[in-house]
Amino acid sequence: MVYYRNGLPMRNANVLTVFGEGKVHVEPNLAFITIGIVRENKNLQTAQAENSVASNNVIQALLALGINPNHIRTVEYRIDNVYDFVDGKQIFRAYEVRYLLEVRVENIGQIGLVVDTAVAQGANIIFNIRFDTSNRSAKYHEALTLALSDAHAKARTITNGLGVVFQPIPIEITETRQGVVPVPYQTFTLEKVAGASTPIEPGTLQIEASLIAKFLY
Repeated sequence: MVYYRNGLPMRNANVLTVFGEGKVHVEPNLAFITIGIVRENKNLQTAQAENSVASNNVIQALLALGINPNHIRTVEYRIDNVYDFVDGKQIFRAYEVRYLLEVRVENIGQIGLVVDTAVAQGANIIFNIRFDTSNRSAKYHEALTLALSDAHAKARTITNGLGVVFQPIPIEITETRQGVVPVPYQTFTLEKVAGASTPIEPGTLQIEASLIAKFLY
């Protein structure tokens, strides 16, 4: 049994199911940077102290740039044993203390300065840079509208080809996918980020929506 939108049964009706998709491109206005401070020493307390000093220097320098304290968060703190392998033997080399911060940058033009400042203050890992947009929800709604228009156009094309008339308001819509296709993560070595004004291009984001729509004809 097939139902209209209002739930009333419709006999002798056919149902056409189509897939619609929509894509919206937008320039990112946010960036998330993972900054790492790694220190090694055979003495664990020394490694921790050196890491703590460098980490605090990085954080204070970022705050001095105007980064909101709420936009700096710890994502990892770990201590590992580091070994060398000599003649097939595992030999202890040092303790490694790793501290990773994720920094949200709301001024895209400031990304290069943030990277350079962190490195100058002792960071030795720039793990990745991820771009995003603060109006993702609104742009997704635009993509969803395009997806519905796409489904409607496909239904019209198919029914025109069959020589039949379809009812333009779908009896059922199922949202199947939503999301942002991000600018790929960019990984940097210290050689790439050393020096002032590191050039970083944000590119564009692609926001996607898709749905399945059912029409009567």
